Amino acid sequence: MAENESNIEKLDQIQRAQRQNMNACGEAGDKDGMLLHYANVADTYDTFKDLPGWEQGRKNVALALHSAKPGYNARILDCGAATGQTAEEIIKLGYTNIDGLDMSMDMLRVAERKGLFKNIICDTIDGVHNTKIADDSYDVVVCNGTFAPGQMDQTSFPELTRITKSGGFIIFSVSFKYLHEWKLFKNGQLDSEMQKYVSAGKWKKVEQETLNYWEDEQAVYYTVYVA
Repeated sequence: MAENESNIEKLDQIQRAQRQNMNACGEAGDKDGMLLHYANVADTYDTFKDLPGWEQGRKNVALALHSAKPGYNARILDCGAATGQTAEEIIKLGYTNIDGLDMSMDMLRVAERKGLFKNIICDTIDGVHNTKIADDSYDVVVCNGTFAPGQMDQTSFPELTRITKSGGFIIFSVSFKYLHEWKLFKNGQLDSEMQKYVSAGKWKKVEQETLNYWEDEQAVYYTVYVA
């Protein structure tokens, strides 16, 4: 028992250090640093997925998808898929028609070995360029923890909207820390941009819920109804 607790503590310390490194790269806008980080951790990334509290964020996103009732045959894109941990939670709820997109091919190769995705796409949805994904491809796009420095922000909305079918859903989470402290989100900037999409008729409405996503940290979970 004591040995098991010691191992969990060691894994937790390693995971925290890796998380800090990833966040530092993102906040510095160091994409190459982020890719190197993912390459270094890809093969051991799933070691941490069952640590206490580590699973809550991905479960929250899966449950938000299920609550939207897209139908079990819905075509789903896991955006920021990494090794497919969020997809695993979605599959547990009965949804299997899932593609995975991530900036790191090293992460996607791990997911590919697990057979989680119909297709894998190594790309970003970052507001800088359009992906090669066709218009109106997905019934649901989920983004778990990817609205963060160096990854995604409100400039991703046009591309997310383009690839989501009319009547479909975009589901994403934003940590309280970034929502209130990051320069692109704080002072209501993210919510203001979302309201513009509703006012323009591109989105029908946006629902949100605040939940714990990691230990005692909270995040806001958004469900966008695409017009």
